[in-house]
Amino acid sequence: MLRIFTLSFLCALSLLGCAAADDGAQLFGPVSPADYLTGRFNPARHESFVSLSDVGVPTGGRRHYLRRAAAVELKKLYDAFHKDHPKAPFWVQSSTRTYDDQKRIWDGKWNGVTKVMGADLSKAIPDRLKRAVEILKYSSMPGTSRHHWGTDVDLNVLNNAYFKSGEGRVLCAWMKANAGRFGFCQPYTAGRTAGYNEEKWHWSYRPLSSVFLARWNALYRENPAAFSRAGLFGGSEMAGSLAPVYVNGIDAGCR
Repeated sequence: MLRIFTLSFLCALSLLGCAAADDGAQLFGPVSPADYLTGRFNPARHESFVSLSDVGVPTGGRRHYLRRAAAVELKKLYDAFHKDHPKAPFWVQSSTRTYDDQKRIWDGKWNGVTKVMGADLSKAIPDRLKRAVEILKYSSMPGTSRHHWGTDVDLNVLNNAYFKSGEGRVLCAWMKANAGRFGFCQPYTAGRTAGYNEEKWHWSYRPLSSVFLARWNALYRENPAAFSRAGLFGGSEMAGSLAPVYVNGIDAGCR
């Protein structure tokens, strides 16, 4: 078991797509590549995932799952942060999300059930493409989220203002200076010209996420209609073609 884990981890570090060790199993396990990359599986039942609370990463009492290699490094990161700032809060607010999880988030905003900046977008923005672009400022379309891959986490509070002062600023500064030592990068930085708005809370385990990014792009090239046909989610027929722009609109340090 240790040999399999080590081989998988080293393969991810090589960023070569795990061609030698994958064989459809090491990278995706019992799930098809398409289902894995679009979040159509249950991480609680996937052999490559572990519960973050089980490895000692604070989660605010909620059950969160991550790829084992990412979870191990996140625990090391947390221990180092806690050593430097023993009184500063650190917890995982969000981790792996399934396709259905992302669809609930998206459709809630699309249908006005979830207000966006206090607005019911179904009424405030009747144009379907413009409404989708508004949601895309911070939320991914189902099947396109990095959170599907088991490599990404949201820390503490999902609000950039939190990280500009006090305890949030402490965490943000420490992450920017030290997260790379543990393989983590910030995908959605300020100053990018495409993709989602800045997310100071979002961090990604690059040794694996860069592999999944390449595989997702290959999947899209094979069948773009799988992301843009009508009925997948609110506005999919209008916005699905934008998927590569947002999936690839990340900081260079996360590629």
